[in-house]
Amino acid sequence: MSKRGPLSKIEKFYIENNLHLGVDALSEELDRAKSVIKAYSKKIPEPKVAENPTLSSENIVSNKRGSTVMTETGSMLSDDFRSNRTKKDSKRPGCIESIK
Repeated sequence: MSKRGPLSKIEKFYIENNLHLGVDALSEELDRAKSVIKAYSKKIPEPKVAENPTLSSENIVSNKRGSTVMTETGSMLSDDFRSNRTKKDSKRPGCIESIK
């Protein structure tokens, strides 16, 4: 007889990190119905891919004291991004409001 009731936080965490095992293996390990695990696995969002590489967290390093440092790769990417802007883009006319 499999467990009943909602999934616990621990079970959800285990399913999210071990989804590669498959529904059958997870249902046996957690002693849950396959339908419950399959339904929860459909709710798990797909990991998002960063569209702009300059915003990637891999290019910024922080330490426990609170300081943050950009890596060499991140610095080069931001320099390349800046050089691709035109004069019209750098003025940002839509961002400036005049006081009346």
